[in-house]
Amino acid sequence: MSALYFKLAGAACIMAAAAAYGEFRARTLVQRVNQLQQFQRSLKLLAAEIAFARSVLPYAFKTVGGQCSSPVREIYLAASEALLAGKELPANVAWREAVLQSYPQSCFTATDREIIESVGVSLGVSEQEGQMKQIQLTAQHLEFALEEARDNSRRQVKLWRYLGYISGAALIILLL
Repeated sequence: MSALYFKLAGAACIMAAAAAYGEFRARTLVQRVNQLQQFQRSLKLLAAEIAFARSVLPYAFKTVGGQCSSPVREIYLAASEALLAGKELPANVAWREAVLQSYPQSCFTATDREIIESVGVSLGVSEQEGQMKQIQLTAQHLEFALEEARDNSRRQVKLWRYLGYISGAALIILLL
């Protein structure tokens, strides 16, 4: 009788783990869309800070970072801190390091990371007009990535959820 309870408990654990994995993968897809949208908004804020407020880059990063949530906030705040630390670090290097530091905690893909890194190409190197053009170019690339992420999310969220339950049930059947 107790062997049956152990089997049922094991089956419940397997099912819960498989369902949790499917849910985790589905949430990652949804979070990627949300994070890309948030980064897109942050680019508009950065453009406004550079063009209209004429903020110095470290303070523009700090202002934009204060208006975003994680992980986008961490990118801007880390870049701001690196520039304000007095290491004489170029803005593009500080930006790249901030992106690489925040990348593991995000749901961004490698392609998304490359697009986000491209913002830093002209930051602090070119004049205001060159920086604005680079931000606009990045925003266009980001729009394509966002559309692709939305399509992936629409198609694969239910798939991962169902796959979690189905694979858990299949594993239980194989083990019984």
